[in-house]
Amino acid sequence: MARRWSDPRGVTFIEQMVALALGSVLMVALYGYFRSNLYQQLAVETKTGTLEDARGALDIMLRDLRHAGSWGTGKAPNEIGSGADDPDNDADSLCNRVYAASASLIHIQMDLDGNDDCAGTDPRENIRYELAGPTSTCPGTQVIRRNGDCLVANVVLPIAGKLFTYFDGEGADLGSSPAPESIKRVRIAFSVQVKNPDPRISGNLASILSSSVELRN
Repeated sequence: MARRWSDPRGVTFIEQMVALALGSVLMVALYGYFRSNLYQQLAVETKTGTLEDARGALDIMLRDLRHAGSWGTGKAPNEIGSGADDPDNDADSLCNRVYAASASLIHIQMDLDGNDDCAGTDPRENIRYELAGPTSTCPGTQVIRRNGDCLVANVVLPIAGKLFTYFDGEGADLGSSPAPESIKRVRIAFSVQVKNPDPRISGNLASILSSSVELRN
């Protein structure tokens, strides 16, 4: 008769504890693995969504800058004044391709509908981009505003205080306070940061964007 390998005593307490310990180690390892993968996926989705929003905002800025100095009648129309398209009420008598420019601001004008002024709002013909502080609906230490409205939140600049860089027709850097009539090319550079979704990791996820545009006229 074949010998039967069995233990009438069943599973001992020590064996149960060993099995429990091994099971616990395996569960902890699996939890860490799945948790790591989950937060990596969340980080990728968060960064991708933020990058898409920021790229859309950058596209809007580039489109507007390409239209700066576009005169529907073939020449710059007279300014209306009284704040309509001449917010500083300065001595200029004509609309300006670039009304004002600095490292953190650019104000451009155009006459897209050809009605001989540059104060239209549909399409918008008098556009001011600036780096400003946050609002209740636009978070972050810095935001990019388009005519006062929030365009991009949670902005961080690669070079502190320098959202715009200006170049002349020869490619020379015009500095932070260029003469508007000398500007031929504008470079925009910024990053958008959001908090890392993994609570165990401090810091932010950054999406960096940069592009240049040639101005007309």
